[in-house]
Amino acid sequence: MVAAIDDGNNVGDVRVIPEGSFAEDWTEIAGLSGDRILFYSATRGGGVVAAIDDDNNIGDVTLIPNGSMATDWTQITAVSGDRILFYGKSRGRGVVAAIDDDNRLGDVRVIPEGSFAKDWTEVSALRPQESRLAAGRAAESRLA
Repeated sequence: MVAAIDDGNNVGDVRVIPEGSFAEDWTEIAGLSGDRILFYSATRGGGVVAAIDDDNNIGDVTLIPNGSMATDWTQITAVSGDRILFYGKSRGRGVVAAIDDDNRLGDVRVIPEGSFAKDWTEVSALRPQESRLAAGRAAESRLA
């Protein structure tokens, strides 16, 4: 299902996606910037980047070929803009990458094995509201 949540936290503009429309082995789904979503399969080491249009239809689908990603990512989260953090619990490692406007993975930075704890159950990112971004940057510069 794709839906919108308004300022009053009401769910609306619902579009039901029929059963069987998605692969059954997506192990992570991460929202990207704008209207794009990353679907990842640990089974296949591949995925899909897709967009959701104003009518809540899924389109602009770009396949990430099987075997082109590691199969041990247990958490994937968008951190800012088009940047994504991949976390592998079993080895305490990660990758930060970007997805460009053509839905291609690139700008990869490997975070070596042992850099992260191996017991994290959830990885998420805070995204400041646009109105608070300037205040956050000002505070950040005072701390530097």
